[in-house]
Amino acid sequence: MATRATLTAAPRSILGKQVKRLRQQGLLPANVYGRGLESLALQLDAREFLRTVRAAGVRSMFELKVEGESQPRYVLIRALQRKGGTGDPIHVDFYQVDLNRPILTNVPLRVVGEAPAVRDLAGTLLVAIESVTVRCRPLDLPEAIEVDVSKLASFDATITVGDLTPPPGVEVVTEPSTLVATVSPPRLRLGGETPAADGAEGAEAAEE
Repeated sequence: MATRATLTAAPRSILGKQVKRLRQQGLLPANVYGRGLESLALQLDAREFLRTVRAAGVRSMFELKVEGESQPRYVLIRALQRKGGTGDPIHVDFYQVDLNRPILTNVPLRVVGEAPAVRDLAGTLLVAIESVTVRCRPLDLPEAIEVDVSKLASFDATITVGDLTPPPGVEVVTEPSTLVATVSPPRLRLGGETPAADGAEGAEAAEE
C-alpha cells in the first residue's frame, strides 16, 4: 500500500458568500461528500493544501483528518476551483471513497531506467502519455506506475500500455495498444550525414 499524503481540516460554519472572509485569513473552503454520505463543509490551511497537493499530485488519494473525528477519511479531489481559472485554489471538493468498493481513476506514469537507443544511438526519448486509467480498491491505488525504458534498444522498439506491470490488485483499463514510449532517431543534416568540406579541403575542391 502506498504512503498517503495527509491533509488536515476543520468543520466549517461559514457558508455562501461569507467564505471570502476565510480566504482573507489564509483558509481554503472545501466540501467532502461520498456515496451515501451527507456533504460536510470544511476549511483547510490554504498554503498547507497547496504544498501537499503539489508534492503528491492532484490525482492522488489523500488521508483527510477532520478535527473532532477519530478516523481519517480517504478522499480524492473531484473539483478544484482556482482564482481566475489558473490562480491559487479558492475552493475544493473532496470525494470520500468506500474502501471496499473499487474505484476508477487516473494514475501517473513514472519513467525509470535508461534507453539504450538514447545512450548508444543518440536518439530522443518520446513519452506519448503521462497517465493511465486504473481500477482498484482505494488502498491499493499506487502513487505511480513505472515505465522501464531500458527495453528500448532500437528505434523500432516501443512500449505500450499492455507492456506495463501494475502492482498487485491494480487493473489498467486504458487500451493495451496505446503507445507509452519510443525513441526517435537523430535528425540528419541537410543533404546527408556528411558535413560540407571546409578549410583547405574546401578550397581544393573549389579549384578542381
